[in-house]
Amino acid sequence: MKPLAANDDFPVEEVLFHVTTLAEKIGPRGTGTAGEAQAARYVREQLGPLGCSVEEQRFRAVADMNWFAVSAVLFSLLGTVIYPWVGWARWLAAFLAGCAPLLLWWALMRADSPIWFLLPHVRSQNVLARFSPKESVKQRAVVLSHLDSNRCRLVWRAGKTTAIKLGSSATLGVYTLNAVLYLIGAATGFSWLYLASLPGALYGVATLVILVAELRLPYSAGANDNAAAVAVNLGIAGRLAQDRLRSTEVWLAFTGAEEVDHRGLKRLLQEHEELRGATFIGLEGVGAGELCYLSCQGLLKPYRPDPKLLELAERAAKRRPELEIEAAEMMVVDEVQTLRRLGFRAICLAGRDAATESLPYWHTSADVVENVCAETLAKAAEFVWAMLQELDQGRVG
Repeated sequence: MKPLAANDDFPVEEVLFHVTTLAEKIGPRGTGTAGEAQAARYVREQLGPLGCSVEEQRFRAVADMNWFAVSAVLFSLLGTVIYPWVGWARWLAAFLAGCAPLLLWWALMRADSPIWFLLPHVRSQNVLARFSPKESVKQRAVVLSHLDSNRCRLVWRAGKTTAIKLGSSATLGVYTLNAVLYLIGAATGFSWLYLASLPGALYGVATLVILVAELRLPYSAGANDNAAAVAVNLGIAGRLAQDRLRSTEVWLAFTGAEEVDHRGLKRLLQEHEELRGATFIGLEGVGAGELCYLSCQGLLKPYRPDPKLLELAERAAKRRPELEIEAAEMMVVDEVQTLRRLGFRAICLAGRDAATESLPYWHTSADVVENVCAETLAKAAEFVWAMLQELDQGRVG
């Protein structure tokens, strides 16, 4: 890596200290756990002396991402159990089995569920910092970093991106096939259709076993995903306290429950309608790997950043060539997915492991402070600052 320019004045040691505090002293920060709450308190304490407006939002979130998939497979298996009752029960079985692919697709595309209120919940929170500009507010920018870390997963982890995509597609296919078989069986009475559905049911049982087993796995320390992003955001807060932008109000959002249902972001958007026209920059795993701004991301249905924000990122990259940050594509799904689905301007800055084509150490026990690079943290902070300056100098709109 090329050394940073001499005018780079982000306190790298302080930013790395934040990562160490979050990932080692506080430790794993699963959604709704004491660790996540402690991380929120730590962020508030760091923001307190900076003279910015600080707000906390509390909300309920689904307890674990696996509950979405568990609910889907249970609907599918319930259809398998009910179908042999014959008569009207077969139509009910077809309906229940048909809900399974819908629920799974909803979770993959929206990080949510139509039966959200029936799933296990925990309490989570956001911490928001608002830095007013030197002059009147002409636009707003929001830099996102999530407080929570995920479990050390069996499948949804670094090096498994192809398996995740194929597995998700196969699971949707199996659930859909069984629903179609039950629907045809209810209409025709052919008994062999139920037998044809049993391999899919066995697949569902195996899926359920894996999903439940993962609920017992420990949480990752989350040094890169996403203590690094929180630390970078705190570094940006320190600079904004000394050097406000001219006409751009900057919000630094430390969100909860990103690893589950993006509930923190959704609550932020729900309670602050003034952010409708804002620019959002999401930070994911920016403490390791090759830093890049994502020109395309997603799993089964790719999504792209706002075109004008992509141009802004390109301008920032040209302005700071020594940072060596370029556009890239990844299968990572983050809060930008929710923002783009809702029509907001958003782009993601992420760390990329070229070997696994995923976030470095993503959802593994290796996501520890020793694998975070101080220079990468500094580059991430400098690039976000460059993007904010580009935005402030020429309004995106």
